[in-house]
This record gives sequence, structure tokens and C-alpha cells, in this order.
Amino acid sequence: MFELVIEDRGGEYVAFKAEKEREVELIRQRHVRSLTEGLASIREAKPAKKAKK
Repeated sequence: MFELVIEDRGGEYVAFKAEKEREVELIRQRHVRSLTEGLASIREAKPAKKAKK
């Protein structure tokens, strides 16, 4: 799992998540071309823990 993280004004948020890094890269490129504020970077996300039943 990969995440697109936007860093802006000292904070950060996850803008997009996907299994394939290529999908996240395409969204990152769209962010850059849109001239919106914030630095976009990709990072590998830790697998989510499944809830016990």
C-alpha cells in the first residue's frame, strides 16, 4: 500500500492511497501540474491491522 502525502504549512495529510505505486505517482503528477500548494511525496504505508472478531 502506498500513500500520497501533501505537506503544507507545517502539517501533512494523506491525499490518496493505492496498492500500486504507479497509481499514486500519477495522482502526484496531477497535483504538481495543478499548481496547488503543498509538497507532494509518496511513501509506503504500513499494512492496516485487521480487527479481531
